[in-house]
Parts: sequence; structure tokens; C-alpha cells
Amino acid sequence: MQPATGEAHRRVRIRAAVVGWVLSATAALTGCVEVPVSPVPSAGPELSPQAELAAMPEVPVEELQTGGGETVAFLTENRNAYCAITTEQGGIINSPVDPRLSGGQRDDAVLEVPAVYCELARYPDPPEITDDCYGTGLGFKGGTVLLTADGASYGGCRVGMTLMESELGPGAGSAEGPLARLPVLEDGLALELNGFRCGSGEHGIVCVEAGTGSGFAASADAFEVLAAQ
Repeated sequence: MQPATGEAHRRVRIRAAVVGWVLSATAALTGCVEVPVSPVPSAGPELSPQAELAAMPEVPVEELQTGGGETVAFLTENRNAYCAITTEQGGIINSPVDPRLSGGQRDDAVLEVPAVYCELARYPDPPEITDDCYGTGLGFKGGTVLLTADGASYGGCRVGMTLMESELGPGAGSAEGPLARLPVLEDGLALELNGFRCGSGEHGIVCVEAGTGSGFAASADAFEVLAAQ
């Protein structure tokens, strides 16, 4: 090996100086410089069913009315519920969809009151009922909701399936009945009529008395009575 010349020695010294500077700069950056990290934004608090419903834009009733008058019926976008904002008299529902609910013996001595009636295709079981359904021996089943000024009630005495279950429930065939022809209330939009406001969102179908906020939230998994606010 040939001994290094003066020029070679100079190149070695320059290379060593450059390497030393790079190592010093790296050490300085590693030890002294802090890179700011932006905090991950936290999710806001979950809205209550009433607050979520109040924030929904309102659809004009005329866009969803098919039969006119003071009633309106609609299907939710996920096709798990239909609701009618209508009237009730002694347990008889003035239904623009299901004639069976409008039948029965009417009692003119009982006041006709505004009401919301809903049926669900998939629904939770109601609380255990210990009576015998007024002596009829019928089963007390979930899947139906009635809201009036007196409050919300879930389930009722019946045999067989509701119209919603038979047409759009699990195992139902192709839907060609009256529910399939109902107008659809899209998720995130609300409808208001006769002092009631309804809409579908994170909590399922939510309906309340517009003045008090009392009502219910119902989905395939849960049913909740909403107290007045």
C-alpha cells in the first residue's frame, strides 16, 4: 500500500469533519428539538333522543301525506318501522294504513285524542306482563307503540303478526302491500303534525310531544320512554 500523500491526508480530514458535523447535528436535533403533536379531537357528548330530534330539519307534511286530512303515515328509511300521526279513541286507532286498527266498537262517550301509532318489524321483547290480557288469554307482545298526551306505551295484547311484521319483518316475502307504498321519511329528517314530532336517527324512530319533549325512542334492540324536559 502506498503511503498517503498530503492531498490524501487533506481529503481524509475533510471527510472526518463532515461526518462529525452530521453526527453532532443529529444529536442536537434528537436531544433538544420537540416536534409538536396535535391532540386528537375528542368526540362530543352523545345527544339525547330529544336533542337529536330537535336538531333535525323538518319536512313539510304535504310531502308525506297521501290521503289528506289530519293524518299522515310514513315508513322509516331502514324499513324497520312505520308510524301514523293520527287519532285514537278508546283503543281504536284511526289508521290510514291498516283497516283492522280502525275497526271495533267505537264509544262516542270517549274523547278522540291526537296520537302517534308505530309498528316495528324487528323489536325487543316487552317487560314481563303478569295479567291475562283482560281475560282474553291473548299474548302480550312487543312491536307496537302508542303515544298520546297521557304518555307512551309499548306492546299490547294480540295473536299473530302485525302488518309490519307480515310485510317487512324477518322472513317476510317481497313487500307489495300498503306499507311498501308509504312515503319514506329519510334518516335525519323530522315531521311534525298535531303537536307531535317524529324522526329517525341514531336512536331509531323517535316521537315526542313537541311542547313537552315526552315520548319514546324505539329500535330493533331497545325501547325507551322519554320523560318530559
